[in-house]
Amino acid sequence: MATDTTLPAAATEDRHETSLHALVREAERQLIICNACRYCEGLCAVFPALERRTVLGTGDVLQLANLCHDCRACYDACMYAPPHEFAINPPAILSAARLQSYQRYLWPRRVPRLFRGRIGVFTGMVLATIFCIAIAWVTSGPEALFRGPANGAYSPYEVIPYEPFFLMGLLPAVFAAVITYLAGRAYWREIGGRPAGAGRVVPLLKAIWHSMALTNQRGGGADCHYPRDDKPSPARRRLHITLVAGYGLCVVSTLSAAFLQDILHIDPPYPVLSVPVLSGTLGGIGITIGCIGLVMLKKDSSEATSVAEMNIKDYGLLSALFFLATTGLFTLMVRATAAYPLVLVIHMASVMLFTAMAPYSKLIHAVFRFQALVRDEMEAAAEQARRR
Repeated sequence: MATDTTLPAAATEDRHETSLHALVREAERQLIICNACRYCEGLCAVFPALERRTVLGTGDVLQLANLCHDCRACYDACMYAPPHEFAINPPAILSAARLQSYQRYLWPRRVPRLFRGRIGVFTGMVLATIFCIAIAWVTSGPEALFRGPANGAYSPYEVIPYEPFFLMGLLPAVFAAVITYLAGRAYWREIGGRPAGAGRVVPLLKAIWHSMALTNQRGGGADCHYPRDDKPSPARRRLHITLVAGYGLCVVSTLSAAFLQDILHIDPPYPVLSVPVLSGTLGGIGITIGCIGLVMLKKDSSEATSVAEMNIKDYGLLSALFFLATTGLFTLMVRATAAYPLVLVIHMASVMLFTAMAPYSKLIHAVFRFQALVRDEMEAAAEQARRR
C-alpha cells in the first residue's frame, strides 16, 4: 500500500470489481499482520472486530472499513508503519476501501460525466436554478421574481405556490431515500446482516450512541490524530458534532414549520423568535462553522494517511453543505427586501440538488457507518452470548 495520497496502483486500473479485489487483498495482508500483533486492540472498535475474524472476505473488509472513523491513532502507534518493509497503514487502506463501498452499492454506479465533480456541481446547480425560476415564472408570473414584498417579510408562497413548492422538496427526497435504502440493504447483506444469536434493541441503541458521540474518533482515548498523525486533538470530533447538530437543527426548523403550517394553520413568514426561524438560524450557523473548521483541518492533514479521492469527496460535501447553509441564512436576511425571490430560488435549487445527489456524495458514509456500528454491536453481543 502506497503511503502517499493516491490509491494503490492496482486499484486505479478499474474503479469497480478489479480495484475492490486489489484493495481487499492488500487490506487482508495488512490486517493479518495487525491481528497477529494486536498492539492496537484497545484503540477503537476496528481491532476487536478484526480479532473476531480469522478469514477476511470482501464483506469483512468493507465492514471494518466503515467501522473505522479515520482517527489515525493506529498509524501513530504502529511499529510496522512505513518506512518499515511491512508498510502497515490501516487508515489509508481502509479509507480506500470505504471509497469503493460508496460506489459499489449505488444505482447507477457511475453518474454521467456531465454530473460528476466540479463540472457536475456547476451543471446541476445551473439546471436546478433554471428549473426553479421556470416554476416560479409559470405559477406566479414573472413579476413575482422582481417585485418587493407587499407587506413586511415575504412568504415563500408569494414566489412559488405551496403545491409546487412542496413537490420540489418532496420528489428529490423520495428519490434519495429510495437510492439510499437500496444501497443500505445491499451493504447490509454484503457484511453478513444480523449475526446468529444477536439481539436487536440493545445493539441498535448502542450504535446510536456511538454514532452521536463519535466515540471511535477518540482513538485510544486521547482523541483524533488529525490533522497531524503525531498529535491527538479533539478539534475534528467537536467540529463534526457541531456540523451534525447544525444539520439536525435545520431539520427541526423544517418540521416545526410544517407543524405550524399544516397542523396549526399558521402560514409563513414566521417571526424571528419563532421555533422555525431560531432553529434554522442556529442550524445554519452551526453548519457554517463546522464546514469552515473541517476544511481548515483537512487542508493541513497528513498525506501519509490520506487518500486523494476521499479528500475530494470530503471537500465536495463540505462545500455543498456550506453553500446550502449560507444561502439559507441569506434568504432569511433578505426576506423583507426585493432580493428575496431570487435568493429563495437559488436556495431552493441548492436544496433540490443537494437532496437528490446526497446518496452519490460522501454523505452516504453516514448510512454505511451506522450499519457497521450496528453490525459490530450485534457481533459483540452474539459473542458474549456464546461465552455464557
